[in-house]
Amino acid sequence: MGRERSEREREVISEFLSDYFPERCGNGTQGKLREADGESSDEISDSELGEIESMVDRVEDAFSTSKGTLGLAIDFLMVAEQLSRVDDRLSGFDGSIDRVQILDWYENTAKTTLTPKYDGERFSIRSVHNDVIDLFREDLERTNFPSSPGHHTGEWERYDDLLESSFRLSSAGRFEAAQRIFDLGLEELAARAFDTREPPFPDPLREILNDYERSHPEEEGGLTYQALCYGYVKAKWSHLSFRASKVRTGSSRQHRHGDIDGYYGPDLMLSVEVKDRDILTTNVDSELGTMIELAERTNVVVVAVCKHVDEGAANILDTAGVRVVTDEDIDAELPLWDYHKQNRAIQGMVHFLASIEEDPAAVQRLLRFIQTVDPENPALAHLSGDE
Repeated sequence: MGRERSEREREVISEFLSDYFPERCGNGTQGKLREADGESSDEISDSELGEIESMVDRVEDAFSTSKGTLGLAIDFLMVAEQLSRVDDRLSGFDGSIDRVQILDWYENTAKTTLTPKYDGERFSIRSVHNDVIDLFREDLERTNFPSSPGHHTGEWERYDDLLESSFRLSSAGRFEAAQRIFDLGLEELAARAFDTREPPFPDPLREILNDYERSHPEEEGGLTYQALCYGYVKAKWSHLSFRASKVRTGSSRQHRHGDIDGYYGPDLMLSVEVKDRDILTTNVDSELGTMIELAERTNVVVVAVCKHVDEGAANILDTAGVRVVTDEDIDAELPLWDYHKQNRAIQGMVHFLASIEEDPAAVQRLLRFIQTVDPENPALAHLSGDE
């Protein structure tokens, strides 16, 4: 295989193989043969290399229709290696070993899989296969590796050729075959990819909420907060159509209930009152009395968006059925909003300033701030070059 393993791949494969080939996977070997111990690929004869190459070719041929065959080949190799540690008949390469001889030497103690027994000890391909699945799907991030161990280990008898090759090989040959089969899996199975963006998307609405100056000597008091809340409401309840007016226009004169009313067709579903101030027990009735009455007398969702609400006022509003949203609540909610939802609120805010309040200077002030936190924002097409 032409593909180089990553450091992580070398590490986890070596850790897996060390359970079966401890002397070949010492510290720093990263899955390579330890020539210092007299072990190298040179000890594998040409005949054994031919057996290894044939086995890997058969796994590759079967891979397109059965990815689990790759795991089953590793299962056979590991169980054969385990048996070789207790049975000298598997200590070296023997090209004459076949299925009949294997099943004559070792009693299969399982009905639906291969679990050979030798000298009272059982060696199961199913337990190996469970570890192979975890290795590929979790450690190697090949989530398209089959996750059904019973299906593949239950059909082990269909793969006599792979079984025979695994038992014919020497320990060095099994190690080499396993390495090549792992390389095949890494080559053919796509690693799970995590989509990332560099640079990452900004958090423009959060920046405006926390850092944008809300007051300006040439703007109506409360204008910025009203625009911010309009954008927030428009993004949060995007299925509704909204009515709103300029900040100094009374709701009753415009036949509205709150500062922002949301409709579904002809039906009023949501009414929002915006207060860029602290709501206290002492002023809750004067500031939000109309909304309290609306909540008590209708089934409309009534919301008070406020800078801050003290405990006493919050209890009064909650009892009446008025939902309270503070700056702190919005700030806590925004991490759940992706960039595009935040940007929808930004566009709503710009729309309020430009088309409802009709204040071009306020639009330009906001756009200049957006330029510093979200320089690719499409609204900046309307940024004037004039200060």
